[in-house]
Amino acid sequence: MSSLLLPIAMTQGAKLGIGVGVLIFVLLFIKLIIGFIKFCFRHPIIFILLLVCGGLGLAFNVMLAGVIIVAVLGGGIVAFIFGNFN
Repeated sequence: MSSLLLPIAMTQGAKLGIGVGVLIFVLLFIKLIIGFIKFCFRHPIIFILLLVCGGLGLAFNVMLAGVIIVAVLGGGIVAFIFGNFN
């Protein structure tokens, strides 16, 4: 029950920070998927080598972690700025 009331108790800065973080994540994730597909088609030898050696999933997960870090930092900065520097 208390988890349903959590968005009501949040400040406007926190709501805005979460919104900006989600927006940054969605945009960068779409860009990551498109770039990854383009890379796979432009460099088929490297793609097959990474696929066989198991590095393709590692490379994607490392890039996805970078996207998540940027989204969290962006949302946190916006929440900090609009939270009256508390």
